Amino acid sequence: MGEHVRARLRNLLQGFWFVPGLIAIALGALSFVVISIDRAAGPRGLSGAFDGDASAARSILSTIAGSLITVAGLAFTLTVVTLQLVSSQFTPRALRNFVGDRVNQLTAGSFVGIFLYCLLVLRSVRTRVEGQDGFIPALSVTVAILLAVLALGLLLAYIHHVSSSIQVSNIAASVARQTLSRVDRLFPESFGEGLGDDPQGFLADEDARGSPVEVLASRPGYVQVIDVDELVEELGGDGETRIQVEVAPGDFVTPNTRLVRAWACSAEDPSGAVHGAIRLASERDISQDVGYGIRQLADIALRALSPGVNDPTTAVDCIGYLRAVVERLAGRAFPSATRRHPSGVVLWLRHRTFEEYVEDAFVEVARFASANARVAVAVIEACGSASDAAERAGAADRVALLRSVAERLGSWAVADARTERDAERIEEHLASAF
Repeated sequence: MGEHVRARLRNLLQGFWFVPGLIAIALGALSFVVISIDRAAGPRGLSGAFDGDASAARSILSTIAGSLITVAGLAFTLTVVTLQLVSSQFTPRALRNFVGDRVNQLTAGSFVGIFLYCLLVLRSVRTRVEGQDGFIPALSVTVAILLAVLALGLLLAYIHHVSSSIQVSNIAASVARQTLSRVDRLFPESFGEGLGDDPQGFLADEDARGSPVEVLASRPGYVQVIDVDELVEELGGDGETRIQVEVAPGDFVTPNTRLVRAWACSAEDPSGAVHGAIRLASERDISQDVGYGIRQLADIALRALSPGVNDPTTAVDCIGYLRAVVERLAGRAFPSATRRHPSGVVLWLRHRTFEEYVEDAFVEVARFASANARVAVAVIEACGSASDAAERAGAADRVALLRSVAERLGSWAVADARTERDAERIEEHLASAF
């Protein structure tokens, strides 16, 4: 399965209609199965189940259906209010995680599905009249009662889950878990066959051979996924083919942005091949974009430091999770810019550098937090801890980078310190961190 197919599937599963819709359809299909069992058992359905008359069956089914659609409305209202709260108090980029939460999807789908189940069973109930046999789907009504009990449990679980999931500590922890998982997948200890990180010689040699095919973006949006295997396969060619990908997942592009340059490619429609392999969307996706998780954590910290919120504790918590992500990145081998595909095609791929991740994680937060000694110290300690991880991995250039970033942030914090004691505290932590 190609990367862009996986991305489409993830987008589908993280929406708020597909999974609930499947659950509702499944419960609707269940009604036909159970009704057919009742019909096979006779006019009063399966013996040993519901033993009331047709009027009682209608009353029970109507009550359950009416109650469930009311509860479903309540659940949707709570969801909308929660989405608004998350967007305004934390960051709009965390909405996708909440909408794609399986508990929320299961609850919404179950409420709608049980309502649909009761309606479909209700239409099969028949009162016995002269010349016509009645029909009481006893097993179907019993299942409806059990589903109603299940819905009550789901309602309690949903309220507990919502109240827990909107706590900023849980939101930050969830984003951090996703980001660390992506780091483990995208930055393993070793990464294939590298041909070096300096593409300038490679590009100069190819330009001398002839003009490349250039493909621009088809529309504005974020690069979500780049399927390298599909790109190589669709552009065709052999060991003489060279491909330069000038964007990375998370980059925003416009129709004037060049996505790919290719030399000696055999594709009849290079634009179609590139646009099929590089997926654009209106929002970023964390599947190939670790920086998106870092951005979410940094945004929550920045919102917490705003005058309207003024919650440095939340900022410190987010810096702690950013520290965990940068520590993990500091000890990982990044893929080389120039690589040889198994087919023999040589590619130059733009990757985000360690410096970019550090800048996104710490610099903007530190600039806004320079007047708060507690937050500034947390950022400096995070840089020092990440530096230790880089030193253990033997990455001297990353150690030097983190030291320079910490010194820069420390100078801002000392200059903006409100008291002499705050300035001394910042200098002490800066000295001890490195």
